[in-house]
Amino acid sequence: MACRLRAVVWGLAGLCVLTCLASVRWFSDPSHSPEVERAPLISTPDGAMGYLQPPGVSREMRWRREAVQAACAGTAGSASFSDAAARLSYDPKMLINLLVDDKNRVLYCYVPKVACTNWKRMMLILSGASNETNPQRIPADSVHRKNVFTKLSDLKPDDIQHRLLTYSKFLFVRHPVERVISAFRNKFEMNYTSSAYFKKRFGVKIMKKYRKGVSPRSIPNTGHGVKFPEFVSYLIDTKKEQFNEHWALVSSLCYPCDVNYDYIGKYETLADDSQYILEQIGAPPFLHFPEVVPSKTSAVVETYFNSLTPQQQSDLVKIYKDDFQIFDYHFRDFI
Repeated sequence: MACRLRAVVWGLAGLCVLTCLASVRWFSDPSHSPEVERAPLISTPDGAMGYLQPPGVSREMRWRREAVQAACAGTAGSASFSDAAARLSYDPKMLINLLVDDKNRVLYCYVPKVACTNWKRMMLILSGASNETNPQRIPADSVHRKNVFTKLSDLKPDDIQHRLLTYSKFLFVRHPVERVISAFRNKFEMNYTSSAYFKKRFGVKIMKKYRKGVSPRSIPNTGHGVKFPEFVSYLIDTKKEQFNEHWALVSSLCYPCDVNYDYIGKYETLADDSQYILEQIGAPPFLHFPEVVPSKTSAVVETYFNSLTPQQQSDLVKIYKDDFQIFDYHFRDFI
């Protein structure tokens, strides 16, 4: 009897684990979308029809470009990339996140919380601005200082347009919900030097406005202690145009409907995508992307998301709807 009871318990535990894993996969799998055909039919040598084997990085990059084009169809930026380049060249404030590497004829649009520190290190080496051969030897804080890089917005209109139309262009994206949670954890829960600024700049105001049942005078002037639901309430009530770049939409930082990106890397496949892009842009053989450390945020996404009310959950996903659609991400039944 005891053995039979143990068997039932273990069976139920195993079912629970599988259910949880399926839930995480539903959230994090970048290829999970019923509207995107991931295995097109092909004609085999004998004339029979079959399916392609699991795609390589090159084919995945093509699918991502096609997904962006499909999502952008009908928007202002989809008519002509040459027209968009001409328009963008006279609106440089839209191009401040595009870094220029004239040596390799490359433009990289950096997105905070998507391995941008390491990719900025790579760009310093690629462009010849650093003599280092190991990107990890470049101090992390040094790549975020002003005037370290030439930005596309720094150039004259004709030079901007020329680079938009002729240079190789790439960016890296991440599941929108995971990226927001990562930004929150980094800027409001950690005790990094940069976190102190965000806590004082945003945290104090957020808690004074959204913390219920307490006197504003009791809010610490350090801004420490912001809760994720309070942060999400702030996002919901703030215009997207006023978002800090750490939680701004990728589509409003890099303008994928206007800029014809050749390569769209994803955080979920960071190592393979980085290696592929380095090969495509002609990086020297000695240069390798730093070893990818698994994100600690991925394991707690559901916990943070479930701390929100159903209305907050729905509103948060709606805020990032463009990023979900353009970059082929999904979350539960909200998208």
